[in-house]
Amino acid sequence: MISLKNLGKIYSDDDTDTTALQDISFEIKKGEFVSVMGPSGSGKSTLLHILSFLDRPTSGSYTFSGKSINDLSDIELARIRNKEMGFVFQAFNLLSRASVYENVEMPLIYSVDLPAGERAELVRKAIEAVGLKEKTFVEAGRLSGGQKQRVAIARALVNDPNVIFADEPTGNLDSKSGAQIMEILDDLHNAGRTIILVTHETYTAEFADRRIQLKDGLVEVDEATKHDGNRKEFFK
Repeated sequence: MISLKNLGKIYSDDDTDTTALQDISFEIKKGEFVSVMGPSGSGKSTLLHILSFLDRPTSGSYTFSGKSINDLSDIELARIRNKEMGFVFQAFNLLSRASVYENVEMPLIYSVDLPAGERAELVRKAIEAVGLKEKTFVEAGRLSGGQKQRVAIARALVNDPNVIFADEPTGNLDSKSGAQIMEILDDLHNAGRTIILVTHETYTAEFADRRIQLKDGLVEVDEATKHDGNRKEFFK
């Protein structure tokens, strides 16, 4: 699904060039659960932005589902991102005065060819998938942190994306709520979703099947995660 070859990213500010990523090469297959780790300044955020079409590399190549992003316009990338990618952020990024339903519906608003009845059904299924049916018409601002993150996951799911990017999804949560979020992501992975998790938490990263460790813009480690298959044990 994802293929990076000798990918690099340099930010230029006046006469100063800062190398954020250099010579990054790896592939992520459909259905993988991959964690991306590294200290502050290692390039995690830059890599996430490039993988999710929010930024472009300055060198190398990135192919998504057989399409080179170098050959696509920003409008084409935005269409692919809206259709094939879902996003879960540490800060939730919800509209606090909008209901759970309205927040989850947001990615579908611009789907003019989607009948209202079908859109409502997609929203309902996404909300039920994260266990918040009873909160459907509650304002998002009235929810707990864990519930807000579940709404964010439902919003990420509503377009039926091929890949879900989770950026520090448990960073603002207590351990119990974090466990619930990771169990939902694990269930989505088991259902065939590709999950790319950016985290600084070792126990959260171990929930994935593979760990990519960055340091100074380089891939330091790319290895299978060792666990016995019972990931829920990590949170007990």
